[in-house]
Amino acid sequence: MSDPETGEERLENRLEATIDGALHLLDRQLLDREGRMLGKVDDVELTQRGDDLVITGVLTGPAALAQRLGGRLGGAMTRTWGQLRVSEPDRTRPWRIDVEDIDRLDSALHLAVRREGVLRRDRDALRLGTLTGMDVLGPDGTRIGRVLDARFQADHHGRLVLVSLIVGHGRPGSLLGYDRRGDIGPRLVRVVVRRLHRHTVIAGAADAEISWEARTVRLRSVPDRRPDHALR
Repeated sequence: MSDPETGEERLENRLEATIDGALHLLDRQLLDREGRMLGKVDDVELTQRGDDLVITGVLTGPAALAQRLGGRLGGAMTRTWGQLRVSEPDRTRPWRIDVEDIDRLDSALHLAVRREGVLRRDRDALRLGTLTGMDVLGPDGTRIGRVLDARFQADHHGRLVLVSLIVGHGRPGSLLGYDRRGDIGPRLVRVVVRRLHRHTVIAGAADAEISWEARTVRLRSVPDRRPDHALR
């Protein structure tokens, strides 16, 4: 597909399909409409809109990355970042880019605007970095794994809505996309990753009750859909 303004070939816009938040958004390079670098995606802002959990922005900068890491390391990084310039207000609050300022996603996340003035301090919101890693409990309260990734799909309004959670025993992002297609990457790596994640399942968002305070997800039924049967 060619860019109507420049005539240059453009890659497929993944925002028009189904994406996995950690796999397709986190750590992607941010480019403004002129192709200038702005940083990278260090976390993703989520907002509850009625029954839907939707992506409403991306976060960037050391403060966003430190808070995504969490724990002692993340806390120490956040404090250190704030102390480097104590005269700067809200330094430990990440920079935010509204989803309305995002144009497309391919190998990078492209903005529809120039980079000047696009960054604003984040607001209190839910984050993908908090959702991934949450313990997942079955209907009887038994722990069945943790959230490895969150799958989003564009609805008829163009909003990226959470449709399912990838649940397993690895670390967030550790599937590396091998759950989505059977023919990507070296065969040996593909076999090893799938072997390590053989107990990974897909849980529908409508079946999941997310407790942000307790940092747990409670499923109303036992998921029976394996990643091999997920949307491709």
